[in-house]
Amino acid sequence: MSRLAVPLHAKHPSFTATSDTATRTVVVLAFDDLLLLNAAGPLEVFAAIPRLLGGDFASQPPYRLLLASPLGGQITSVSGISATTLSLQQIDQQAPVIDTLIVAGGPGMAALEANEQACAWLSQRATHIRRLCSIGTGAFALAAAGLLDGRKVVTHWKFAEELQARYPRVICQTDALYLHDHNLWTCGGATAGIDLALGLVEHDLGPHVALSLARYFTVFLWRSAEQPQLSASLKAQSTALRTDPDVRLARLHAWIAGNLNGDLRVERLAEQFGMSPRHFARAYVAATGETPAQAVESLRLEAACRVLATTSEPIKRIAETVGFGREERMRRAFQKQLGTSPLGYRQQMKAAPASLPPFPMGIALQGLAH
Repeated sequence: MSRLAVPLHAKHPSFTATSDTATRTVVVLAFDDLLLLNAAGPLEVFAAIPRLLGGDFASQPPYRLLLASPLGGQITSVSGISATTLSLQQIDQQAPVIDTLIVAGGPGMAALEANEQACAWLSQRATHIRRLCSIGTGAFALAAAGLLDGRKVVTHWKFAEELQARYPRVICQTDALYLHDHNLWTCGGATAGIDLALGLVEHDLGPHVALSLARYFTVFLWRSAEQPQLSASLKAQSTALRTDPDVRLARLHAWIAGNLNGDLRVERLAEQFGMSPRHFARAYVAATGETPAQAVESLRLEAACRVLATTSEPIKRIAETVGFGREERMRRAFQKQLGTSPLGYRQQMKAAPASLPPFPMGIALQGLAH
């Protein structure tokens, strides 16, 4: 565990629900060949609250969870794991009032999208649902039901162009992690569904509850809605894997991300990559359009954003831990890339977690010549 991480104690203080304490019914719409994490991720977040936090939440769980599919019965995910679901007719009987409806995604989405009865049900029930959500390609079903016209949405980055082309009245964002447009919440993919669920919990029960869940699930709370679906490190690695057969770039950027507070001068990077410093520096700039120092700064900035958002550690200590060294150096990087100071970023995060400046947009890397 990072020395900046805030541990979740084994016996966490009991929480008292200070907002609306009525139990909210959450329905996840699933189907055959769904991505299991699309459904299980959000459900686990909601289900963990009574067990982890106790207090009023133990005696009156804040969420009632139902898993549905068009016909009900057993469905099988792409991983081969089966689950028992309620039919849409049974949902109507057991849940006349739905607080939050989440449509999962996965390869089987095409069948759900083409299911006229399911789309008609979505269209009819949506008018009486407080929050409508989709995970990844679940947005296609909402679009087919006519529920996304004129709305800002996000889907998995791989299918964003297809969604926009097939449903031109939808305002599809191409890179955001998740979006909150009034009562509509959409996100980019499986793990982003956990971020979305944490956002829903924060909206309902407050930031302390959401932060406690984030600590337990070892994720970062309040990743900005505008944050790219691929982090700076992951984007660098995934691009390298497409262009560098021996994956040396992917390994280099994984190594950088794990050694942010170490010596990351061009000489050290060149040694790690297996080139002379001069050759490495020239090849890097030629391939990426930026210097190795700029890439390192983006990765350090992204790490600093995460720590600022999830801890109350002093800014000076954060600067040292993520490799900036001096607080003033980190402040200049924030002003240059995000247009705010580290303190300003932290204050914005506390005040309005869904509308923060984005983390660094990542590093568009190409392969280096041998």
